[in-house]
Amino acid sequence: MRPELDFRTLRAQVEAATWVPDFSTLYRRAGRVRLRDRMTVLGALVGTLGVLAPVALAGVFGRPAPVALGPNPDIGEVWSVSPSVDPSATGRYPSTVTVLATAGDLPDLVAAVDVCVEVPQARRCSLQVTTLGGQTGRRMSFVLDALRNSPLDKVANVQLTRLSPDTYMLSGEVSGASRSSVRFRTTEEARPQPSEPAGTPVIGPGEHLPLGAGDGVLQLVQYGDLFGFRHSDGALSLVGQPAMARRTVVAGLPAAAGWWVAGADLHTGAPAVAVSVNQGTSWTARTLDAPPGLDVPTVVTVDGRNAWAFVRYTHSIKFFRTSDAGVNWREVHTPIELPASLKTLDNRPFGALQRPDRSLLLWFQAGADTVYLASNDGEHFVVAAGPGGAIAPVDNGFVALGDRAQISQDAHAWQEADLSATVLPN
Repeated sequence: MRPELDFRTLRAQVEAATWVPDFSTLYRRAGRVRLRDRMTVLGALVGTLGVLAPVALAGVFGRPAPVALGPNPDIGEVWSVSPSVDPSATGRYPSTVTVLATAGDLPDLVAAVDVCVEVPQARRCSLQVTTLGGQTGRRMSFVLDALRNSPLDKVANVQLTRLSPDTYMLSGEVSGASRSSVRFRTTEEARPQPSEPAGTPVIGPGEHLPLGAGDGVLQLVQYGDLFGFRHSDGALSLVGQPAMARRTVVAGLPAAAGWWVAGADLHTGAPAVAVSVNQGTSWTARTLDAPPGLDVPTVVTVDGRNAWAFVRYTHSIKFFRTSDAGVNWREVHTPIELPASLKTLDNRPFGALQRPDRSLLLWFQAGADTVYLASNDGEHFVVAAGPGGAIAPVDNGFVALGDRAQISQDAHAWQEADLSATVLPN
């Protein structure tokens, strides 16, 4: 006998298998979700507007007057007088003349000077080259309005290199850009029109020229390739490069000392020094036993055999000496005691020189003052008196740079140097 079918259960199974949802209910739920999302986005926009609106209003109604800036040379802007600067400012504000670099022989030196009119918020300057000491009294500078695109541009790290008896190269960094250079002759008069370039832009050479024992070395850009130059005519030549990073030519050394380059080890970044006694044909490069410092080592020598290398850190200085032309270096473990005014060496101009009597002199710029340390034996340093500015070597002496330049043959006795006439910036 067959069992009786359970129609109630069968009906429930069929209805469950064929049930269709109520789409109107789904539509209502989806609409509520969309509305909730839109209200969330609207709330976020209102909150953002509440934060930015006061800032925007302050920027429109409370912003200061525009600041006078120089042109952007990367897009070819041409400089013109800023409307915020009165063209007659040269007659209403004080002017300053600062010697930034020198080259040549005492007493007839060539000097790069920055002539500025101290207009508040719009200091206007002209970089010029004229004579310092000796036969001053020129009516016109060798170079006027050099390197800058605008009198408002800032110039830093200015260098002056003597290429031949009457040929010089002026270089510097303008408004934080890469180094640029111009070459000029002291037998030519500069043209005062600022629209005409002063000097000839320096372009790297493309060939090797024969170089002699008295020829020098220079760089056209920071850490860039080295180029030799002939003292006979100032021509540039390709030369071999030392195997090191951050190559920096040690300037101001006697020709008999050879070519010295400071830098960093290619692999570790440790300070390094390279020497060439054959005009870049070969190099002796040595890494100093010290961690990387604030910059490349500062190297001094007068004879090319005995030399010192100073490596600066934030609160100390390590230094090394060699007596075999840079083949072997030993660290001098006598600490250099820094005076209290030198709380830190970060971003502080620094230099070192060796006097003709073989004593050493270090200088540090501490604000408006200059601190000097001297050593008679090359190992023990004490605070010493100085001329009051950064010191740069020239061919047969030294020059203390600044607004009152001084000259000396031995870096012991100093006398103020006369500066030829300069021209105020337009």
